Amino acid sequence: MQKIKLELKDRPLQPLMKRRSLMVTPKKIILFLFVLFLVLVVFYFWKEICFLIKPPALEVFQPPMDITVNQEKFEMTGKTTPFAYLTLGDEEIYIDKEGNFKKEINLQEGLNTLKIEAKNRFGKTNTIIRRIIFNKI
Repeated sequence: MQKIKLELKDRPLQPLMKRRSLMVTPKKIILFLFVLFLVLVVFYFWKEICFLIKPPALEVFQPPMDITVNQEKFEMTGKTTPFAYLTLGDEEIYIDKEGNFKKEINLQEGLNTLKIEAKNRFGKTNTIIRRIIFNKI
């Protein structure tokens, strides 16, 4: 009877790729759902903090920039956050449900400086200043 001597190179065959990491297990499903939940919670708090820190959005469509006009009446239009308090100078402007506003302004001859200010309930303000020059013809 001959004795067979095993050497290191004679070890059993190993599979080339282990597929255990690709298996879906209950532990991996729970871990995925937990991470997804944490991401959603962080996103929610980020949105709430931004809401508290940022001033309300304010956009003026008409006039788009400083202009010169020859009509005494001018209509200013724009959009802001629906729950903002909007003023033009010292006068409050009505805002609809979507945040749109429209205001007709009587211009004085010469330079008219219009200060539009949107303010939220936390005191954060966003201001846009437009200059309109009214020339009578």
